Amino acid sequence: MSDTRRSTELDGAARLVASARARLAGAAAELRLPERDRLTEWQRRTISSLLARLVRSVEDDLRSALAAGLDETAHEALHAALSSARVEIAQPLLDAASPWDPALIALLLRRTEEHRLQKGSADHSLLVEFAGSGDEAIGGEAMALLVAQSGRLDGFQEPLLPRTELPAELEHGLVWTIAAALRRYMVGTHELPPPLADAALAGAAGALLARYDEGETFEAQALRLARSLDAAGNLDDRLIARMPGEAGLPLLLAALSVRAGLPAEACWELVADPGARGAVLLLRAAGLSRDTAGAILFELHGDAESVLAEFDRFDGVDAADAISLLSLWRADPAYRAAVASLAA
Repeated sequence: MSDTRRSTELDGAARLVASARARLAGAAAELRLPERDRLTEWQRRTISSLLARLVRSVEDDLRSALAAGLDETAHEALHAALSSARVEIAQPLLDAASPWDPALIALLLRRTEEHRLQKGSADHSLLVEFAGSGDEAIGGEAMALLVAQSGRLDGFQEPLLPRTELPAELEHGLVWTIAAALRRYMVGTHELPPPLADAALAGAAGALLARYDEGETFEAQALRLARSLDAAGNLDDRLIARMPGEAGLPLLLAALSVRAGLPAEACWELVADPGARGAVLLLRAAGLSRDTAGAILFELHGDAESVLAEFDRFDGVDAADAISLLSLWRADPAYRAAVASLAA
């Protein structure tokens, strides 16, 4: 047996051992999780689907730009692979390496949970009503939100996460991660010289990122509409109570953000608390009446005994106390994450 063959077999054995240990580590981590913290099968499937569609969206744009800039005569096979919808390139490599930023996974989970809490899709009749407003700012922002909403559900009413909803740092990380996977394929499979691959990928990724506008995220658009409604004196309890079923959770979060003076991301953390304690404090801090707060809370979390028990505490804390209790949610998210890690 040659040294080369022996080395290859040893490497293969090492990979098998590593794979077995990775499976055991994953199983051990799953067993250590309390039942309440484990993802359901639907959550896992939805997060995987959202991630796969995100990756494919970026990959398609990069491959199209690379193919257009490649000398087809000199690199015929690579050009054909980049141009073919049937040839998978980045996705298998990334599935194996799983190099994802935890913040991206958190955003995918948020979109999944938002869809679950909303019980599917709102009918958006309130947004249609706003779009016909005589107030130019309200009408324009509502129309923009309606247009953006059309890209958040697929034909089966399952959630989508358009790239326009990614914060800038996640968009950059996603694009460059997929570019790295394409580089491995271009250099390793088609033997493209690394400097040529790097230059082509830098150009394609740079052009893609230059078109990105973080101000057009769905959250930013919802917040602009909520602020316009507040400026017009329309952001009252009656209107906010209609938002979960007639406008959607993002606009409700934006409205609560404006009323409570908290970032929309913090409002999401509080509303998503499965025990509903965070939601009760947020609704109190937003100065909502008991009836309005109850209607929103039970629409999102149901009327389980734990939710009813938390809502019973609504009258025991006034708005000022709730605002004081939520002071940590006004701090920088990195500080909040550090506090949480030490408290765990």
